[in-house]
Amino acid sequence: MTLPVVTLVLALAIGAMGLQLQKFQLIGTASSVAKAIARGESLAIVEELVAKAGERVKFELSEIENTVCVSLSLDATLPGIDFAGFDLSETQCAKAQGQ
Repeated sequence: MTLPVVTLVLALAIGAMGLQLQKFQLIGTASSVAKAIARGESLAIVEELVAKAGERVKFELSEIENTVCVSLSLDATLPGIDFAGFDLSETQCAKAQGQ
């Protein structure tokens, strides 16, 4: 009786750790993209950085005064649980150089 419950708890814990890793990847990628755009890097470099985050990642760019903000979001699920979807999102900003 306890073995299925323990297995379920372990599966959920491992899935949650996977979601946290994806969140850390979004943080790093959003920061890199915001800095690249603020430095005036080429569009090809920015697209390459976004592509490394995965093909399911949504990209949004906004500029406020002299600050560039990049928002990345991802619809993630825990393996084996179809009804629980999580929206992982991260926004990072960088000050545009030369301004």
